[in-house]
Amino acid sequence: MGKNVLQSNFLDWLSVIGSRLKIINDYTMKTQILLIILLFVSASLFAQPDSISRENEPTDELVIEAVDSVYDQTSDEVPVGETDTVNDRDTVHIRVGNHKVEITSKDEKTHIDVERIDDFNSRWEDRGWNDRDEIETIHRHKNKKFDGHWAGIDFGANLLWETNYSNYPEGTPKFLETSPEKSFEVNLNLLEYSFGFSSYIGLVTGLGLNFNDYKFKNRLALTKDDAGIIQPVELPEGDFRLSKLSTTFITAPLLLEVQIPGQWDRDRMFITAGVIGGVKIHEHTKTKIGEEKKRDNGDHGIAPLRWGYTARIGFENLGIFATYYNTKLFEKGVGPETTPVTVGLTFLF
Repeated sequence: MGKNVLQSNFLDWLSVIGSRLKIINDYTMKTQILLIILLFVSASLFAQPDSISRENEPTDELVIEAVDSVYDQTSDEVPVGETDTVNDRDTVHIRVGNHKVEITSKDEKTHIDVERIDDFNSRWEDRGWNDRDEIETIHRHKNKKFDGHWAGIDFGANLLWETNYSNYPEGTPKFLETSPEKSFEVNLNLLEYSFGFSSYIGLVTGLGLNFNDYKFKNRLALTKDDAGIIQPVELPEGDFRLSKLSTTFITAPLLLEVQIPGQWDRDRMFITAGVIGGVKIHEHTKTKIGEEKKRDNGDHGIAPLRWGYTARIGFENLGIFATYYNTKLFEKGVGPETTPVTVGLTFLF
């Protein structure tokens, strides 16, 4: 009962607005009618007739079909809907969802009639309106071009996995033990290229810069012996602050990405997996005892080329990633066999 009263009061209010339509020019009349359409859509969200059955309620696909109330009188074609002018009477037909609104203006009085489309179908068809060609349908879900998730900034924790010292003498200290909570990776994924098979699946590639820090737990640094083999060297006495290995690579991925749309098409979950390659452009070690710092930019046997597997999962501009490099950290026979692994967060452009 309360909904019917609300709708009745709302329609009476519309009648007062409609009574002013005859005293303004055609351009203003068009603006007012469009305003009425918008107001009716808003009101229909709050005041639905009690007699409407559940099976006729709108689906989760929002569809609005509207009729323009003013058109060029010199044209024989009405792009959307129809307006009658008979005996100084203006009649405007509006279709909103499952309702038809008829607004009649005569002698500075306006009458607004609301019917269900089912009751109005016969008159709608008699007037020759073609729903498919002349009624504009606005859909909430629209197709958009496939856009991958690579470009952005990654922050991750580094780990040297399954380190093997079998090519070293027994008793050699485990000088590659790292602190993952202090060993970080930063990726600047600057360029991205997407190739879509559809709106929701495609290939992604690009270019980026990869910066890695491996901070060692033990009071040891890395050096090369005369045979070119990486060896541990004990640091001098004092306040041990830091011993780390740093690398920089140019990276390029080849990824297959699947996107899952949410309630709105732009809200998409993404799942990405593929391979990633890198070319080394810099490496160095750094130690700090008390306030004394030492940096060595020499060659420490890091593999110049590497490749591995990577995966990402997330929602819109935030996700998590993991990378496992199939290539060992050091060149074969130069140092211990160890596998770089990274897990972290990705923030996408």
